[in-house]
Amino acid sequence: MFAKKILSACVCSALLMSFAAGGGAFAAVTAASSDIQVKKFEYLDKEYDRISLDSADSPDGIRDGHLSLLIDAGEGTEIKSITMKGADAQGNEVNRGIWKTWKDSAADTSYLLVVVQDGKTINSTFTKTLGSFKGVAQFELYASDNNGMKPGEYYYLEIVTNKGTVKSDITPYAENVTSYAPVAIREFSWKDLTSDQTGIAKFGPDGSPDAHFKLKLNFAQKTDVLSVILRGTDKDGNPAGGIWRTNRAGSGWLLGIAQGKTVVTPGFKDDVKAPVGAFRGSVDFDLYAGNNGSIKNGEYYVVEVETSFGTVMTNPVKFGDPASNYVNDAPLGFKTIGLKLNSVKASVDEKNYTLEVAPFKQEGRTMVPIRFIAEALGAKVDWNPKERRVTLTKDDTKIELIIDKKEAYVNGVATMLDAPAVIRNNVTLLPVRFVSENMKMKVFFDEGEIVITDATEQ
Repeated sequence: MFAKKILSACVCSALLMSFAAGGGAFAAVTAASSDIQVKKFEYLDKEYDRISLDSADSPDGIRDGHLSLLIDAGEGTEIKSITMKGADAQGNEVNRGIWKTWKDSAADTSYLLVVVQDGKTINSTFTKTLGSFKGVAQFELYASDNNGMKPGEYYYLEIVTNKGTVKSDITPYAENVTSYAPVAIREFSWKDLTSDQTGIAKFGPDGSPDAHFKLKLNFAQKTDVLSVILRGTDKDGNPAGGIWRTNRAGSGWLLGIAQGKTVVTPGFKDDVKAPVGAFRGSVDFDLYAGNNGSIKNGEYYVVEVETSFGTVMTNPVKFGDPASNYVNDAPLGFKTIGLKLNSVKASVDEKNYTLEVAPFKQEGRTMVPIRFIAEALGAKVDWNPKERRVTLTKDDTKIELIIDKKEAYVNGVATMLDAPAVIRNNVTLLPVRFVSENMKMKVFFDEGEIVITDATEQ
């Protein structure tokens, strides 16, 4: 699933107003003249490298700030631009960088702020207007990061519409505890300094010995690997010079990768959007880093594996130390469900299923069969035919809703659905956003492909 890189890799994790899960910043009441309300603005993570400082089509080797924005555009509002600024804990602007969807002067040094809706990039570069929107709309924001976003910092938005300007409340920088990527690095170890398998840009002997590492990965489902990066660090994992990578997104030498006798990286991926490959199950790699004397015994290295869902990385390994190898036997600890619009084919982790009713679009929302998803994640589903009421229970979350009604209850608190629950062929379907947000899950979209995971509960 996900046979190509997701540039926007949308992670739909802004929570509805009634969902008391903590985190994020709710906006103050906005001016009535603006005809738009910010329901929630939240910093999600820094798992992806999707954009550069001025283009959504050029990853630059540095993971971007990833945020979520939920608005109500009322009967219809044009959003001309969105600007994100750094702030202190009191909401005062600080000089920590500015990100914009539009800048009207070449002298403006602001970085690009990319806006994504339902997996589709709205502005791949600076754009005069983002378009008109009606009702509740969910966006993902990507802010190109020059390593300036750090814990302890805050951010807010200024949204310019055709009727005024709206300012959000602040949201703190956040790091998710568990990556959403359905992959685990099982082993990362050093091998020798005597191999000669790769040059600095092409795979093949170049007369200089390489640093040879072993890497073992386990994929819960077929997953695109977007890049693999080897970094020199200190013992605590802080950068300490030297980067070897599989594409030209940023500086560094080629990281040569072989899977058995198969060369995975004949050279740099000149198209920085092209994945290294798609993998499933247990995979063993040999890594070769062209070594002009820069890699030595006693120095530390980490490896990062970026996928279309997120990035996983190891702790530092000390080259030449027999006691210093990274081993991770822990289970992923979460499930991933794969669906596709208008298709009855589905999967839970690596097991395939056939649905009674395929996911479909209704009122612009993606509707999914709730019982299949809920039971795959261990939730209980109850049906009251007289009241046409569906009740979902999982851990400390209880969701109640009535077929064809837009009002639902989450732990007893009333919540309005973007689209009501419906029944098709005796199967109940709900908007995937509502299901995911209120059952503490993440959703990834890519041209009809849908992946749902409960990774955020870990």
